Amino acid sequence: MRKPSGRHRGTNKTLSFASVILLGINGIIGSGIFLLPGTLYQEAGLGSVSAIVLAGLSTTLIALSYAMLASKIDDDGGAWVYSNRAFGAFGAFVGFQTGWFGWFLGVITIAAELAAFLTALGGLIPVVKQRSVYISVALVIIAALIAINLVGPNILTFIDNISSALKIIILIAVIAAGGYFISTHGLHVSQPQAVSSDFRTAFSTAFYMFTGFSFLPVAANKMKNPEKTLPRALMMVMLIVIAIYGMAQMTTIVILSTNLTAETLPVAAAFAAVVGTIGKTVVILGMLISILGVAVAVSFDTPIEMASLATEKTLLPAVFGRTNKSGAPFVAIWLTIGIAAMLVVSGSYLFLVNLIVFSAFLQYITTILAWFKLRHDPTLPAGIHLPMAPLLMGFALLLIGYLMTSATWLTWLIAVIVALIGSVIYATDTRRRGE
Repeated sequence: MRKPSGRHRGTNKTLSFASVILLGINGIIGSGIFLLPGTLYQEAGLGSVSAIVLAGLSTTLIALSYAMLASKIDDDGGAWVYSNRAFGAFGAFVGFQTGWFGWFLGVITIAAELAAFLTALGGLIPVVKQRSVYISVALVIIAALIAINLVGPNILTFIDNISSALKIIILIAVIAAGGYFISTHGLHVSQPQAVSSDFRTAFSTAFYMFTGFSFLPVAANKMKNPEKTLPRALMMVMLIVIAIYGMAQMTTIVILSTNLTAETLPVAAAFAAVVGTIGKTVVILGMLISILGVAVAVSFDTPIEMASLATEKTLLPAVFGRTNKSGAPFVAIWLTIGIAAMLVVSGSYLFLVNLIVFSAFLQYITTILAWFKLRHDPTLPAGIHLPMAPLLMGFALLLIGYLMTSATWLTWLIAVIVALIGSVIYATDTRRRGE
């Protein structure tokens, strides 16, 4: 998952349709497809492929609500902007909480990507699996991220471009290896013996693979003819990514069979089963660069988003927007990466994934409700019109509500605590009250 920033590095007002497609694919594909196939297979067996496809189609439905709102409101900021505009006197608080959870979503994403990086590194250097070494390496990477952000992300674009290319190349290579394996060994698939048959959990977990879709609607005002470009781009991007994910999941199932449930690095293991040990090393190295690129990008975007909420949007106290001599928002950087460090040290990758999905669901709910409120607003442009939109958005809300029931009590507790902390900050912000 790739979390977008309002700054949209490297974009301008003349993004072509092809550029939008590539940006969308890059924004969605993250660590999930490299690490989650075994978990999904354990939860749903052969149904894990269906879980991925249905999660992708459901995310597409949710993404359309973003697209329709982006065609009416072209301000940067996405979900919190829509909520702030939609809910009248109460809108400022709803918008604040939506933006607050958007920042928290970035924090968890940094932690999840670092956990994914360390998991992949453990497959290459086994000593990293030891708890003390795991924590030490995590803290070194955290320190490096803080330094990069405080001094200035001069290497960000280079890392971003390399990681973007590698993750696509890796997945194509693995799918090709799967095709070769089927041609030589035939197509044989089987259910894992200890499958939990929890399709709902697999369905919810699979959402993590698609949460980066929000990059495109937020970037709507950088596109040519967004009213026409955005819906077509969203549909094409989602269909391409669904196809890639579905084939990658099926590839790992076909090659590894029931051994898939025991693999922490299933994509690398599947490739190694076809091309040998060197293949696993190559895939892991590619994964490391790809995952680290996402972590660096999100560690840059998230503090900037917090600082923007404090300065340009005045939704947070001014202290969160303070900058150093280099212009870096040092308070936001230390807070963002510091909390991410605590999460990556204390939480497992799968727990962080589920927490991200839950936080994303909260943003989806407020965005869809904002669409219902604003769809006939006479002060806004007509925007994109989709057939049966109210019915589709209503179904999306019911689906999200259903999936949220699979969240653990700890996930709910953390969400409540984050909301309460945000409420205290909101209530005690003297600048917002004009004092």
